[in-house]
Amino acid sequence: MVNKFGSLSLQGKSIGKLTFAGRNLVGANADVAVAMLNVNNTLNTENVTPQAGFDFSMAFGTPLKLIDAKIIAGTARSNQRNGARVATKTGTLLPMSDAKTDTLPEEEYDAVFVSGKDKTPHGRVRSADAFDSHDLVLFRVTPNYKTDNRGEVARDDNGEPIISNYQFNFMQQSKSGEIDDDDTFIRILIDPTESERLQVNLKPGTKLVPQGLKFAFVGNNATDWTVYADTLIALDEEKSGKPTKQTSNNQIKKEVNRENTTNNSN
Repeated sequence: MVNKFGSLSLQGKSIGKLTFAGRNLVGANADVAVAMLNVNNTLNTENVTPQAGFDFSMAFGTPLKLIDAKIIAGTARSNQRNGARVATKTGTLLPMSDAKTDTLPEEEYDAVFVSGKDKTPHGRVRSADAFDSHDLVLFRVTPNYKTDNRGEVARDDNGEPIISNYQFNFMQQSKSGEIDDDDTFIRILIDPTESERLQVNLKPGTKLVPQGLKFAFVGNNATDWTVYADTLIALDEEKSGKPTKQTSNNQIKKEVNRENTTNNSN
């Protein structure tokens, strides 16, 4: 399976302001109790599987904070026979007055969790839970073509197929040669303009470091996650400290906060 990650650590405070809405039952047998939370005083909600002993009887609208959260592949209530999975959030929900904070330092949440075709940001995650970004060896690049509403390849005015992005396919060098190394493949998507610039001098075996990572959950029988990057740089360039297009923590904060501000204005 491509992009098979067990879980990603999620920074709860980057989701936005959370308030308790009620108890909900999820899972294949509707037997998992989760806390339903309103986000940023909007009608948008998040389901979080809380810690043991969580008080589901608290008042509606109680402000809460989420720490030590993770996004994992949960079981879908529908399409189970097709192997469908859903993104499930777990973590510790506490009163805002509680002094406890995330165990991980803030700088380790170096990527963005996104959803939808427009890559709407929903918080910051830790890319190291997915793979070591300094361990990726390129072995193939292939285009993904845009499709129309009939599922056929869309074409431009000249009849040429329209490329939506390119798949950069990597082997994790430290896991190369393992019996189950087909579960260690990493596929990263990059937009066409940047991809075509990058491909000019690339060779099989090139070690590349992704910059500006974004993770979207898919959950089908081929892959659990889609990974996007702004660009890729050679490992030796990254080590030399040359300026890159990497998305900094401050840039991620601005991106997530911009989305949160938009939600608040709705």
